[in-house]
Amino acid sequence: MYAMFFGDDGSVAYLGDYEFARLERYGIALVNDTIGRIRASGIDIPTSLAPSEGPYFRYEHGPSLFLGRKGCGALHIAWDTNLLIDYFEHGYGLWEGESLPDLVPGERGEQLEALQIIVTLWVLRDIRFHILARTIDDSKKRNLSEERRLQRRTAWREFRAAIAVVGDEDEDRGETLILPRSELDRALSSVPAGNDRDLVTDAVRTKVHVFLTRDKGVLRTRKVLWPFGLHIASPQDLLEELAACGALNCLLAPDQLYWPMPDQQRVAHLISALARASGGQDEKSAP
Repeated sequence: MYAMFFGDDGSVAYLGDYEFARLERYGIALVNDTIGRIRASGIDIPTSLAPSEGPYFRYEHGPSLFLGRKGCGALHIAWDTNLLIDYFEHGYGLWEGESLPDLVPGERGEQLEALQIIVTLWVLRDIRFHILARTIDDSKKRNLSEERRLQRRTAWREFRAAIAVVGDEDEDRGETLILPRSELDRALSSVPAGNDRDLVTDAVRTKVHVFLTRDKGVLRTRKVLWPFGLHIASPQDLLEELAACGALNCLLAPDQLYWPMPDQQRVAHLISALARASGGQDEKSAP
C-alpha cells in the first residue's frame, strides 16, 4: 500500500510501507493523549461502566443515533464540506493532540475539539468516514481553484482507501422505513437549496447514518430527515449521542478496550488526506 504526498513543485512522492508504519503510530498516540486530557479535565467518571460491544456498534443501543435500525455494524459518517475544510486547516494539530479550542477560540474551536474526540474514537472503533463525491466541486464561490479541487480529490481518494482497509463501502448499514419518494422530496425541500441540499440528498441515497456539519441552516432541518434514516449533527451533537449510547466508554475506562483494534493503516490514509492542504504542505511537514 502507498501514501501519496505532493511537493511544492507539484511533484508526487509515493511513500511505501515504512512511511505508512510511521504515520500509523499517530493513531495510538492520539488515543493516549485524549484519554490523558479527559482524566486531567476532572470529569466525573463512574466507577462502574456498563460494558459496550465493539469495535462494531449495536444499533439498538443508540436509537436516536441509528434511528430505528436493528443489528450491528459500522457507524457511517459523511463529512460536510465545512468539516473537510476544517480538517485541511487543523488536521495536523488534531493528530498532534493539540488543544484546538486554544488555537481556535469560540464555538468553532469547541466543534473542532469534538471532531478530534470523534476521530480518536474512529481509531478504536468501526467508524467509516465518507467524503461524498459532490464535495470535490462544492463551493460557495462560482469557481473553485484547481488546487483546491485537487486537494479535495486527494482527500476523497484517501478516505475511500481508509474504508477499503476495513470493509466494503456497499455492506449492509441497517434498514429503515421505506417511505414514498414524494415524502423524501418534501423533506429535502426544507434543506437550503443548492450545494447543501445536493449533499444531504446524496447522504440519504448512500444510506450513511450521520451527516456531520457545522452549517446552522442545515442543522435546523435535522428532524425532517430522521424518518429517512439520516441523523444530521454537528460534531458536538454527535459526541453527545455517542456518549449517550455508551460508545465513549472505551475512552473512559481501560477495561472497556477488550476488542482487537481496526487496521491502523487507515490512520495513515486519513493523514495522507492532508496532502496539498494549507498551501501545498509536503511529507516533511506532516506529523
